[in-house]
Amino acid sequence: MGVAMSHGPMVVAEVPTWFKIAQLDRKSTLLRDTAGKPVTYEELEKATGNRYAEHATEEHFLSQREQVKASVQRLKQEVVAAEIDVFVVIGDDQYELFDYDNTPALAVYSGAELEFTQKEHTPAGRRGRLGEEVGGLDDVRRGYGVDQRHRWPGHQPLALHMIGGLLERHFDVTAVTSAPEPNGLGHAFGVVEVQLMKTPGATPLVPLIVNTYWPPNQVTPARCWDLGIALREVIDSYPEDLRVAVVASGGLSHFVTDEDLDMKTLEPLRAGNPKGLLDLPIHLLNSGNSEVRNWIALAACCEDMSLAWDEYIPVYRTPSGTGCGMAFARWGAIPDPVA
Repeated sequence: MGVAMSHGPMVVAEVPTWFKIAQLDRKSTLLRDTAGKPVTYEELEKATGNRYAEHATEEHFLSQREQVKASVQRLKQEVVAAEIDVFVVIGDDQYELFDYDNTPALAVYSGAELEFTQKEHTPAGRRGRLGEEVGGLDDVRRGYGVDQRHRWPGHQPLALHMIGGLLERHFDVTAVTSAPEPNGLGHAFGVVEVQLMKTPGATPLVPLIVNTYWPPNQVTPARCWDLGIALREVIDSYPEDLRVAVVASGGLSHFVTDEDLDMKTLEPLRAGNPKGLLDLPIHLLNSGNSEVRNWIALAACCEDMSLAWDEYIPVYRTPSGTGCGMAFARWGAIPDPVA
């Protein structure tokens, strides 16, 4: 089974928190306009005015929040029905496990136990700690599984098999076996534990960490495609018979919502032409948009599988257009549960 899901804070939080996140956008240094150019909020506001004011209302947010919850619940129900034995999650790290001084291009967490950070989730480029200036965001931390030092099961045999198999296929992979406090796995992986499993920690999880965000060693889209092909081969070669869900965590466009880019991402998948994702302009796949690279790896991994369904919810959380193109998708048929 292949699963893709956005993991922005609006996925796990209710509407009052959406407005708090919108306040943080005004001080973010991670904004890029739809041409891929870094901009300040003031510059974006000058360029767009209040173009998206009718979208950034409580009434509209409440409707979109229900869409988000329905999509996550559908994914969870289908994952639970499939009786998955292990999750392999393709996600990025935002200075939760690693930091600016040590950012590997690719890493696999191979510990038998996964250690999650309890640090405030603070993407680089935002001032202060997340929520410090807007009254706290405890619901986000709970929804991400980073509200305390959670220790949930990994699958060490599969993780070690992945490391060896990827090395054989010429991918240089960092092996991570533990995380010194306060560092640990972050929201890209915790969101799967909390939102998709029957209960958090119910199913072993193997994190495949891809540096999509941070120059100078971002994994290119073409290399993400090759990674997905290799990952499928490695999983298929594992000697034990397992039901595996591969999850792409993150995306689509943010921190400025770009529906055109999002459609150029989803349309090849819907048309059964996943390799069409390689036509996406690389200069647009930076900052939050960079997490589309995780979807590229998953699309390659599931190249022989059909896209069963997807849901797309473009959220504009400020009148000037900051927000997230939230998307949820599943590949493959749900197998009959084991009797």
